[in-house]
Amino acid sequence: MNSFTMAFIDADKANYDTYYEQCLKLVRPGGVVVVDNVLWHGKVLPLDSGDKRSSDDPDTNAIRALNKKILADERVSVSMLGIADGVYLCRKI
Repeated sequence: MNSFTMAFIDADKANYDTYYEQCLKLVRPGGVVVVDNVLWHGKVLPLDSGDKRSSDDPDTNAIRALNKKILADERVSVSMLGIADGVYLCRKI
């Protein structure tokens, strides 16, 4: 199946992990999966005790979990662009 060179993920955040897995099936080796909103307005960063941002938000938690997964994923090499709301470039190995 792996016939696509690039896939772009920017949809409902709760399903980002599902989209990521499906994109890895569709993208050929050397292709790129682009994941938007990986900084999520800074909400995915670790919270300190004085931080008022909610960590109970399902979208925030979904993106936070996917970020951890992608960083440990040996199927891809990753670069993060700190522009706008953060973008991952995941090159499939």
